[in-house]
Amino acid sequence: MNVLISGAGPAGLTVAYWLRRYGYSATIVERAPSLVVGGYKIDVRGAALQVLRQMGVHDAVVAAHTDMQGALLVDKEGKVINRMSGDDFGHRVGGDVEIVRGTLCQILRDHLGEVELLFGDTIQGITQSSDTAQVQFTKNGVREFELVIGADGLHSNVRLIVFGEESRFLRDLGLYLCVYTVPNYLNLDRMEIQYSELGRIAAIWSSRGDANARACFGFAAPSIRIDLRDRVQQQEALRTVYKGIGWEVPRLLEMMPTVSDHRRLCARRRTGGGVRHSFARFRGIRERDAALCRSQSGAGTQIGKVDEVRRKEVGRQLAPQAVDAENAGPHDGVDYQSLHRADHPSG
Repeated sequence: MNVLISGAGPAGLTVAYWLRRYGYSATIVERAPSLVVGGYKIDVRGAALQVLRQMGVHDAVVAAHTDMQGALLVDKEGKVINRMSGDDFGHRVGGDVEIVRGTLCQILRDHLGEVELLFGDTIQGITQSSDTAQVQFTKNGVREFELVIGADGLHSNVRLIVFGEESRFLRDLGLYLCVYTVPNYLNLDRMEIQYSELGRIAAIWSSRGDANARACFGFAAPSIRIDLRDRVQQQEALRTVYKGIGWEVPRLLEMMPTVSDHRRLCARRRTGGGVRHSFARFRGIRERDAALCRSQSGAGTQIGKVDEVRRKEVGRQLAPQAVDAENAGPHDGVDYQSLHRADHPSG
């Protein structure tokens, strides 16, 4: 059986691994020209840890974890107003592992084996018959598959093609997240610094083994409509929302035009629903944020990995029929690192 997976993120790479393990032929199509690196740090918890062990990548993920030692909360002048340990700040307990999303994707890809990867391409159309789906690609013509899996994120292209405009099914929560790489000019070592005002948060952090840092912005803007494929508009919206804000924000925004490690600078967070009634007519599966989105905290990766445990059982007897995924400024000489070590000498 030939299976097409749209999206080379954690969910898409994971389901490709299990399909191949059970003898199926998997092809992944990914809009980006290469594997997307960087991104936000995400937590792997609970049942998802067992998935990593079953895939044989748990040790590699643990070895590449962020090792975040703590966080400093500052005011608009950069004065530290609170300190938190890395586990407290990340809500980590027990064997929880935090890893940068792009690093996790690289580990999964290295472990993937013989899977066809079509980078720099997208699905333009899907025509279904009784036992196959003909897929029209932007660059690779028309090909036939027995199953199509949409693991292509919150604003899923597969969902759009099959079910129509997402506005019919999803509720916009008006929340945006933006992450990009910047020089580590504050000399952070496995640390995060965060400044917040009502409705907007800005942060900069560095993880273990990374010479650079990540700038992160999270804000609520329910009245703004941002084209998630229009980089210029995204940057302008970010400047508008953060106009007049203090701390390091002006300097971080100045660095924004030069960044290259993103596909969509901002992402609206939404809750899914409303398409289950049509799903029996679709020869495919939706995964992770393409199927649902429940939080801003990265839980989509957790959900996607746990779903793949269930997919293993499907994989043993997978038939060419639809499966319902719904059910199945300068810092003024402040040494932030020393400030944190004063409170956490063992960090």
